[in-house]
Amino acid sequence: MSSQVNEQKVVNVLLVGQVYIDTILHVTEFPEEDTKTRATDAEQRTGGNTYNTAQVLAQFHHLNVCYMSAAGSRETSNHIVEELKSRHVQQVLLFRDKDLTPSSTIIHNRKSGSRTIISNNKLNSDNSWWVHFEGRNIEQTLLQIEWLDQKAISENWRHQLTISVELEKPDRLDIQALIKKADIVLFSKLFAQHYGFTEAESFLRDYSGLRNLKHGAKAFCTWGSKGASVLDFETVHHATTHEIKQVKDTVGAGDTFNAGIIASLTKAHCSLPSALQFACTLATNKVAQQGFENLVVINK
Repeated sequence: MSSQVNEQKVVNVLLVGQVYIDTILHVTEFPEEDTKTRATDAEQRTGGNTYNTAQVLAQFHHLNVCYMSAAGSRETSNHIVEELKSRHVQQVLLFRDKDLTPSSTIIHNRKSGSRTIISNNKLNSDNSWWVHFEGRNIEQTLLQIEWLDQKAISENWRHQLTISVELEKPDRLDIQALIKKADIVLFSKLFAQHYGFTEAESFLRDYSGLRNLKHGAKAFCTWGSKGASVLDFETVHHATTHEIKQVKDTVGAGDTFNAGIIASLTKAHCSLPSALQFACTLATNKVAQQGFENLVVINK
């Protein structure tokens, strides 16, 4: 009789939330206003809902736990990475701000068991976010976009968020469902050709799937050496590529174009035609060299 060993596969878990530095003061009874009292005990620890959850999940051997949060300056948040990794959280990603890491002072009344929490969070709420999705694993991607969209709406920062999706391979099941979810949709030449189009401009004007674009969303389509186009409401703009001496490496040209669009449109007052031309130029420069190094020259 043979024995069978069931191996539990590893599951990746990403937790996204706000980390806090908690100071907990234990008192015999809650103090009256404008009085002085001494805590019977005090402790300080890193907290926050998802931070606490991450510590627990990391104790399960079949989970690969990753954590993401905004945080303050390095001086006030460096210990967070060390703490989580010491607790076997595999990846920690902090988006740092110049201000203090958010904190809470918790007054624990031993007599009644109540906890009174005073929180402080001065992280810059004016930051804009751009989240880009690749059009694969469509069912999961849709769930991720919907979660992000609803979170931003419920917390009143949807106006500071841009969601973009790339639709490269038309044979992926239900990939068209992504069109109505994004603020920026990036189509490939391959995608347009699949539906019988021979140029980017006619694709953006006549492809039926674009009827599902969100109000105000923009759609881009690349066409190799013939440049690229963008649909802005009912207007289509086109940009051309410049001449190069030799084609050296076309791998990743479309990815470079996408990077050019994102980099341009995250700048203040950049027009769609300007972003389109910049992305075309950047992608053409990439084709003229091997790899992706030194593509961007910063003007000082």
